[in-house]
Amino acid sequence: MEQKKILIVEDDLVLLETLQDILASNGYDCLGCHHTDHVLEQVEQFRPDLLILDYMLPDWNGGELCGAIRSLDGFEYTPVLIISAYAKILLSLAEYGCDAVLEKPFSVDELLKVVNSLISSKSTDSGLLPKIKTIVKRAIPRIQVS
Repeated sequence: MEQKKILIVEDDLVLLETLQDILASNGYDCLGCHHTDHVLEQVEQFRPDLLILDYMLPDWNGGELCGAIRSLDGFEYTPVLIISAYAKILLSLAEYGCDAVLEKPFSVDELLKVVNSLISSKSTDSGLLPKIKTIVKRAIPRIQVS
């Protein structure tokens, strides 16, 4: 059986390395990104089966990044897990089209339970994909990365 791929975007290097170690020791092929500069290109090159995104990232939030990833051809149904220490925003994250949200701090068991569930049920539809794709494709050409 082919090893499932997980791309993790987390700006806290200690947490990023910890997540990679935990998931790799449970049989997943992981790629970690601690910045968002070229994350869309990395998604397209690595072709993950699951994405784990921190909500609070330097250049954009995990919800916006989720929407941008969902707008990429071939990634409309790739599961996205957003992790966040900000409980107040957790309810609004579904608006971005993510598949699950995990509140920090979380246990290894909680993480693995959500990851295993999302990876085993790959095709999801939040119902927001056409709207997200349209909005993001209009906005992406205007985004200036410096």
